[in-house]
Amino acid sequence: MYDAGQLLMVPLHAAFTLHERNWMQQFSGHFAREFARFEAAQRNGKAEDRLGRLQYVYLSSRFLVLAAQSGKEELIPTYLPSVLYREVERVWKQEPAWQWGRKPFAGGMKERVLWKLSDPKTKKNYEKAITDEELFLFAIAADLRTYERETFNGSIESPLITDVLTVADKAFRKGVKFRGKGRWVFQPGVWSDHPDYLYAGRREKKRNMKPAPVKDIAWDTSHSHRFPLWLLSLSQAQKEDSPQRSFYETLRKGMEKQFYEQVLVQPTREFPAYRTKNFIDGRNGVYRWGYQSLGPNNGYGPYELSGTLLLGWWTFLDSDRIRHVYGKMAHQLPSIVSVAGIYNGPDEPLKHASSQQQLKLKELLMNLSGGMEVKIKD
Repeated sequence: MYDAGQLLMVPLHAAFTLHERNWMQQFSGHFAREFARFEAAQRNGKAEDRLGRLQYVYLSSRFLVLAAQSGKEELIPTYLPSVLYREVERVWKQEPAWQWGRKPFAGGMKERVLWKLSDPKTKKNYEKAITDEELFLFAIAADLRTYERETFNGSIESPLITDVLTVADKAFRKGVKFRGKGRWVFQPGVWSDHPDYLYAGRREKKRNMKPAPVKDIAWDTSHSHRFPLWLLSLSQAQKEDSPQRSFYETLRKGMEKQFYEQVLVQPTREFPAYRTKNFIDGRNGVYRWGYQSLGPNNGYGPYELSGTLLLGWWTFLDSDRIRHVYGKMAHQLPSIVSVAGIYNGPDEPLKHASSQQQLKLKELLMNLSGGMEVKIKD
């Protein structure tokens, strides 16, 4: 579910943006099959892990919005909207929400987020971090609000969805810190004492090196690549000309500037491919040193989170210059096998970089990301 949620997002949007009827129908059939299985697994107590589940549910909520906005409601499986509403309600208010350093919140994710926003005293900064789980749920709820507006013309609005979006607004207004010229980062410093970030001050990988935490470190670029679409969902959910719409559009523009001007690294003669720095504030230190799946004395060195660039999600910032980057990457990929290992990171064999199947997938995502515009529809 997790991989599908990542890899299918750009093709899903391309299906509707490029008016590929066959692709749309294939996605419709896919969701009809998968959500029948999804519901059966829920009833049998065999649900996927929550993060993977939410990432996939977000893929389906985007499908719901795209089909409704395109006037193709017949593609939406009959039970899909109700399944999504139930999932939001269950995670937001019913399912206990885990939390570092304490017992789970019995009142669900809402209780956990409100606790984090109350500036509680914690042993670790990261215990107050708004996580990708929560941001996925905010975005799913936003998509359901957009679906309500498309389907009921604003006459019906779920109180549940309003509740989630109200808290989401508080989280973003509290967490966003502007850095000048409209650029911003989210909750800088909150991850500084998390094990994944303890070596962010190291500029190269060395055996047995000591931690070097950075007090105001921002999110890593791997997790940050979801922000463009999260922000699109949240912006679409707001009424046109409302302060909330203006707020999220300001964040979209600021994120584009932050990414393009501080994170993206242009090709050079020495390294003829696009790369990204490891952290969204433009720092490029070591990430996840000694992480369980990587083993001791291993982690992501400078630029080694560049692989998420190839998922294509930065195109959802709807920027001509980012589309241009993806268009150039689509033409570059077959000819840069010698340096393409940077897109794999330390946990994948370098031979994957030159496999025909891998290259075809990457080329497809780059071509689609470079060739479609994702606009706000009012």
